[in-house]
Amino acid sequence: MKSSSEGLRVAALQAGLIGSAAGDLPDVLERCAQERIDLLVLPECYFGGMPADSRAAESAAIAPPYTSLLAALAACPEQTTVVAGFTERSAGGRLHSSAAVVRAGKLTGGISRKLFPREPVFSPGDDLPLHHHGEHAFGVVICYDCNLVEPSRLLALAGARVLVCPLNNDLPPDVTRGWLSRSRSALIARAVENDCWVIAADVAGTAPGREGIGATCVIAPDGRVVAEPDRSAAPELVVAEIEVRGESMLPRWDVRRNPAIFDRWRRSLEP
Repeated sequence: MKSSSEGLRVAALQAGLIGSAAGDLPDVLERCAQERIDLLVLPECYFGGMPADSRAAESAAIAPPYTSLLAALAACPEQTTVVAGFTERSAGGRLHSSAAVVRAGKLTGGISRKLFPREPVFSPGDDLPLHHHGEHAFGVVICYDCNLVEPSRLLALAGARVLVCPLNNDLPPDVTRGWLSRSRSALIARAVENDCWVIAADVAGTAPGREGIGATCVIAPDGRVVAEPDRSAAPELVVAEIEVRGESMLPRWDVRRNPAIFDRWRRSLEP
């Protein structure tokens, strides 16, 4: 394990629209071994692809103990923590857009679930677990949740210094054009306002009536995009070395220092 004073080698996969069905995972895992990747991020619904309807979601769903998911990642290097997007059927029977955190063939940090799904087939999650790679704490923010301030901020307040963002911006072409700049800007905003690294893995490519935004990137806490692929490239693995500071700047940005403004903000949240 690396200490908190050392860098992390991170990788984000920009996959095709059909996810792991493209067969790119073995090559990705081999490259992770060659480059000694610490943290690998796969897109939202990478396993099974983004379901178009309830029948597709049921067919793609993986239930506990997630045997097929863990088997697919069995060849992953032992030093690599993987954040893998998939359609989950929870123990309660509900379907979720989820991300499993896997290391050495085992779930290490449990499951993160999308909190604000726009897809009718998915139920919302209700938790924000903190995950770890060694001493490095990170949180998982799935796709549309990146547009909201609160999930990322709650994870940062809990101690996350890295925000991992599995995306699946598989959209109609006219929507893609409208959201390209907004998606990138939202990721930069989450990095800056939370003093966190952001690692986002998206989909790219085209299909009849569909286009992937390709918003895969690694963003520094000051908002610099330090690594990104060609937007149309898929599959493409983006690799970066990041330095995670031990001390967050968040305590300096505490609105409670001005009680009048804090109270005004609190009251704005009331019905």
